[in-house]
Amino acid sequence: MLKGVNRQVVEIAQPENKYFERVLLFVRPEYSGLSEARLTRQAQSALPDPERPPKEKKRRLPRPGDLLRAAVCAGTGAGILALAEMIFR
Repeated sequence: MLKGVNRQVVEIAQPENKYFERVLLFVRPEYSGLSEARLTRQAQSALPDPERPPKEKKRRLPRPGDLLRAAVCAGTGAGILALAEMIFR
């Protein structure tokens, strides 16, 4: 289905996909003159596989060196603060 006032949008309903109900694709202005059937075919080929789940964002675990670096920085800051306290007392 093509719709839109300022921009054309191809809406693809996917009742067989358990992750997504509907997909909206915005047509680039230079291709808005193409037939609805051709745009729909192109949209279908761009859609993800309905049996494949969406990718989950992987969380990066802190490396052991990151924790050591943070401890050294905190210790250095505490040492500088203690030194400044002794000098300006």
